[in-house]
Amino acid sequence: MNNSLIARLQDKKKWQLWLAAEVLAVFMILPIVAGMNILIEDRVTAHYLLTGLVTSIVVASVISGLTIYFLTTLTQTQQENQHLASIINACPVPIALNDDSTNILLINPEFTKVFGYTGDDIPTLQCWWSKAYPDANYRRWVADTWRSHLDVIRSNGGTFDPLEVKICCKNGDTKITLATATPLEPAHRGLHLVVLYDITEKAHTSAALRESNTILESIIETIPMRVFWKDLDSRYLGCNTAFARDSGAARPADVIGRLDSELAWRDQAELYRADDQQVMQSCLSKLTYEEPQTTPEGQPIWLRTSKTPLRDNQAKVIGVLGVYEDITKRKQSEHELWLAKTMLDRSETAFFMINASGKIQYVNDCACSSLGYRREELLDMYPWNFDPDFPETAWPDLWRSLRTDKFINLETRHRHKNGQLFSVSITGHYIIYNGEEISFTIAQDITERKRIEAALKKKERYQRALLDNFPFEVWLKDPQSHFLAVNKVFANTYGSTDPDALIGKSDYDINSKTIADAHRDDDISVMISRQQKMTVECIEDAHGTRWIETFKAPVIDTNGLLLGTVGFSHDISDRKRSETQLRIAATAFEAQEGMVITDADTVILNINRSFTELTGFKPEDVVGHGMNVLRSGIHDDAFYSEMWASIAKSGYWQGEIWNRRKNGDPYLEWLTITAVKDQAGVVTHYVGTMLDITARKEQEEVVKHLAHFDVLTDLPNRTLLTDRLQQALAQVRREKAKLAVMFLDLDKFKPVNDNLGHGIGDLLLREVAKRLQTCIKRETDTVARLGGDEFVILLSPIDHAQDATSVAEKVVHALNQPFQIEQHTINISISLGIALYPSHGIDAKTLLKRADNAMYQAKEAGRSCFKFFNEQHKPTGPKGSA
Repeated sequence: MNNSLIARLQDKKKWQLWLAAEVLAVFMILPIVAGMNILIEDRVTAHYLLTGLVTSIVVASVISGLTIYFLTTLTQTQQENQHLASIINACPVPIALNDDSTNILLINPEFTKVFGYTGDDIPTLQCWWSKAYPDANYRRWVADTWRSHLDVIRSNGGTFDPLEVKICCKNGDTKITLATATPLEPAHRGLHLVVLYDITEKAHTSAALRESNTILESIIETIPMRVFWKDLDSRYLGCNTAFARDSGAARPADVIGRLDSELAWRDQAELYRADDQQVMQSCLSKLTYEEPQTTPEGQPIWLRTSKTPLRDNQAKVIGVLGVYEDITKRKQSEHELWLAKTMLDRSETAFFMINASGKIQYVNDCACSSLGYRREELLDMYPWNFDPDFPETAWPDLWRSLRTDKFINLETRHRHKNGQLFSVSITGHYIIYNGEEISFTIAQDITERKRIEAALKKKERYQRALLDNFPFEVWLKDPQSHFLAVNKVFANTYGSTDPDALIGKSDYDINSKTIADAHRDDDISVMISRQQKMTVECIEDAHGTRWIETFKAPVIDTNGLLLGTVGFSHDISDRKRSETQLRIAATAFEAQEGMVITDADTVILNINRSFTELTGFKPEDVVGHGMNVLRSGIHDDAFYSEMWASIAKSGYWQGEIWNRRKNGDPYLEWLTITAVKDQAGVVTHYVGTMLDITARKEQEEVVKHLAHFDVLTDLPNRTLLTDRLQQALAQVRREKAKLAVMFLDLDKFKPVNDNLGHGIGDLLLREVAKRLQTCIKRETDTVARLGGDEFVILLSPIDHAQDATSVAEKVVHALNQPFQIEQHTINISISLGIALYPSHGIDAKTLLKRADNAMYQAKEAGRSCFKFFNEQHKPTGPKGSA
């Protein structure tokens, strides 16, 4: 009723209100004045009536003036409130108004549209919290945080720090919202304007981007190898944490941009750079080679390294990718997670109200501060005045699109008053208010987000290139063992050229059930234990029998949440074969005769057990020393020069050589030296195989001696005599000289054997040999035993037959002397026949035969004498008559 009365009063003209007030005052005051006049004077006087009329007019004027002022103010306030309510209701952002008593006084239609709640559903903040945050712990945290932010505003008058919350909508959906509150003081004490920005889609996009980045980083950081990648100048673009620590840096960021010469292994910098250039220039990978490295502590270690060209998505070489493992001592790699979060709050959001012609009609403080203009300046401007990418001619098309779709969203750039450009996200809503078409536009500064997105995309491209350039299979699975990411090598192994084609599949889609079950069991084991696992298995497939080494590890985020598993595998068949060959070689090395390995400068690197047994030298005695430690001093420098010249020419040398043992004793060995060359034909090592042949040579000399000398008397036997006779004949033929062959047979030797025994007979033969050797003085003469009691003397050369006669006389005389053998005195004599070259024969066989005939002639002559061969005189009896 009161509202209806006030509304009727608001509809009246001001003069009507004044006239009504005057009439009402006159009719109310004059009767009162007249009554008072009667009570005082018992009459009504004109003076009293005039006074009452003037008073009523004055009072009516004051009251009507106050009433008109009140109604005018009330009308203006209602119009302002209606205008504000219209703006709030038309605002495309959820807005609510609440007081200090936690009553929710107002929510706009967008609030209901986004969250589904009406004013009747949430009359108070307690109702809102219980519905929006059904989880008690989360609701308690939101309420406490919200109050603390309001307390900060009340205490220091600052701004409300935007709060990101998850709101449960009326239909059960969850919205991620950026909430902020603004006290409406001093105009409206105790009231707060709450603005809720729906950032669900952006949050999901950011989360997906972060998850993708986390996945790629997790792969790189979880791989139990050192990973790095460089640009074309061998300057580091990135690496994993394990690599950074090896280099002496605390984190990968400390390595980026540096050269190898600036890291712990500066001594090997040129070697590494040469490898980088070889890989990048040849566009060929250099795999699993060994190289030295120096640790930050200065300790030398050995690495097994693989490097491959790093390519972009156009296959252009942009650097080199490398992985290595410490084969001196393996280390566990640690992973680093990168997190980025960008929040937009109300203070960083600019609001514009633009009419159909494009002119700005309303801006907030943030819009002014972001562009650097005063409010008055912006109200006379158009979007194309500060948007360099939006020409004025584009406005009609944009407005038609906005009118049709009621909503637009685009990204562009704004220019600050000082000329600086920054990126913004524009969201425009089409609104009709009081018959006027306007766009309520929100501009959010996304410069930082753009920078982060560009960095993430660039990093993702590098990481994608990094994964695809790994020379082994790499994959990532979710907790259900479905593939989240694989590299090209993995995809190619399973017949696919596109790694993304395997995303979402499992081992059951690409392997047999037996293999898939085994892989799933390994995944479960790794996730349950949260420990890394490495397996080596032998498989048979279309490629034949292969050895595969597989590594798996759990992927865990910074909050301890298990994201799945990461793994890689590579073919180690070559390594297995090499290990087998090394074991065989090691066994053979120890099983052979003495062996020694030196470097190209003949400095000893290794020896085997047989070497020690042969020479007496232990490894600590000779390793690091030259081969001359074995020199005996028997051979001169020319011998060694000739030996090494042969090795340089043919690559090997073998022969007899005298060396010395550790105790100084010389020994004869059969030595074989082989040069080991690299692919370029450069000698890198020498391998020596040695065999002690001292005993063998002694045995050979014994055998040789037995083959040419009589066992009993140690005189040359028939074989050696024949050889010497042939040589003597060759000499005298050249010199046209003479020689003599004497055939000797003992007289009365058989009775010695028969009566005294063969032992005494053998001793007698030895003494005969000694006496015969005293009868010749020249080295060119020979005394030989043919067997039994037969001897031959070769005299070469001689000048006359008389030379042979002199020797024959000495022999006959010497053997006619008694022999004292043990306790026996034995008397024997000798029959001797002589044949001369060339008188009696020109060949060995003839000369021996005719000397033998001459000996029979001496026996027929009475024995104990000598005879020269006589062709006319033939012997009549056999030798057996002796």
